[in-house]
Amino acid sequence: MALASQALKYNYVIIQPIGGNAVDLTGHLQYIEYFENIMSPTISMNMKISSSFNFVSRLPIRGGEMIAMEVETLSGTLKFGTVEKNQGIVPGSGELYVYKLENLDQPSMAQSFTLKITSPEFFTNETSRCMKKYKPATIDSHVRDILTNTMQIDPDKIDKIDKTTNSYSFIGNTKKPFHTISWLCPKAISGSKQGVSGEGQQAKAVGTAGYLFFENQRGFNFRSIENLVSRTRKGNESADAKIKGDEIHGPYVHQGKGSVGNLYKTEENFKINYFHVNRGTDIRKALTVGQYANKTVFFDSLSHVVSVYDYKLLGDDGLENQLGSDDEKEASSNELKMLNSRLFVRVSDHGTLGIGTDGFQTSGIDQAYQAKSASRYNQLFSQSVDIQIPLNTRIKVGDLINCIFPEMDQGRSSELDQSASGNYLVTRLNHHIQPNASFSSLNLVRDSYGYAKITPTYSQGPQTDEKAYESNRKKQRRLRANQFY
Repeated sequence: MALASQALKYNYVIIQPIGGNAVDLTGHLQYIEYFENIMSPTISMNMKISSSFNFVSRLPIRGGEMIAMEVETLSGTLKFGTVEKNQGIVPGSGELYVYKLENLDQPSMAQSFTLKITSPEFFTNETSRCMKKYKPATIDSHVRDILTNTMQIDPDKIDKIDKTTNSYSFIGNTKKPFHTISWLCPKAISGSKQGVSGEGQQAKAVGTAGYLFFENQRGFNFRSIENLVSRTRKGNESADAKIKGDEIHGPYVHQGKGSVGNLYKTEENFKINYFHVNRGTDIRKALTVGQYANKTVFFDSLSHVVSVYDYKLLGDDGLENQLGSDDEKEASSNELKMLNSRLFVRVSDHGTLGIGTDGFQTSGIDQAYQAKSASRYNQLFSQSVDIQIPLNTRIKVGDLINCIFPEMDQGRSSELDQSASGNYLVTRLNHHIQPNASFSSLNLVRDSYGYAKITPTYSQGPQTDEKAYESNRKKQRRLRANQFY
């Protein structure tokens, strides 16, 4: 498989045992694999080492060793930790830690093994507990409190915490911090609007529910699903530009034979080397989980009152923002998807009891939001695509990427696939770093089908006008040293 040329420079790749001296691994590296996952609270990394030096026994490697690295690529610098001369790795400088050694192979003259590496917060989470009562406050403030106070994470390592509009109180119950934050995600409400319209089974949540907690290169994120997907919607362009670090990459184009690349011009670094679109529509699964419509029955253990809420994705209660086209969503509307296919039975969540009062402290979460959040999580993964592109370390999970896929019909090979092309959310990534064989593998998802004709915020095209295309290409060349979309 042909890959675009990738210039690599290992400024340093250092391992330092506990209480020992730093050792340079640069000359012993076979490859580095860097991972992010929007469903994981920490990043991870694999380093494949091959050497005649007996690292495992002579360092030794037992787990807990510090790792610092700085790798320069065409797309930017991937850096973790700082190294000072004659002092080694500076603790607390963003370094990573070894948690496992595997695949140890020791023939007569060489030794090879893989180091499994992760963020130091992985260990902090295992040794910390949420012990206190969290008084009524917005959920985003609870998340920040847990990260900065319970886990003692440097505020500079917290990337984005989206504001929530609802107040909530709870007791930590000695749960681990990351578990507690993930537990709070479906309870959080975003947006300027909050409340419930209508009553009883006709009640609808005004605003959006559902958050994701993850770590990427920039740090820890507590992000609203709606904020993540709304960056390409009409009327949001000016606001998007003010969101630091939120990037929309592309367009990336799969050229194929014929092909759509004749219409959408692109350079080598923006070509999709491989892609697989999961076109299989499993309506049975969607109905089973209540993705389109569900009924939720709540039992209030304090008042002994039973409440029932209906949620329907389509119609007036549908998505306020989505990554696909509106036409595609409306085309999928049918009677089957308007019928309740899942019944949830839940105990009403009132938060903690108020001290010195006869009443109770309500959570601020309307039950309608809980019914809505379950569908929102399932809907986000409606369409999934796996792609491989030339290495781009600038891409992070939580970013959006614009993809152009060709129509599979040979007779229409110069046309884009209107159903598969468009904007996607990056949910998993693997930056495979190896001299002469570097690439990025991405898993992309979106909540709706169809090509939404919105120009990416950071775009190199597509251009059909040759003069404009050449002008844009020259601009790219000037910026490539510092910017890689």
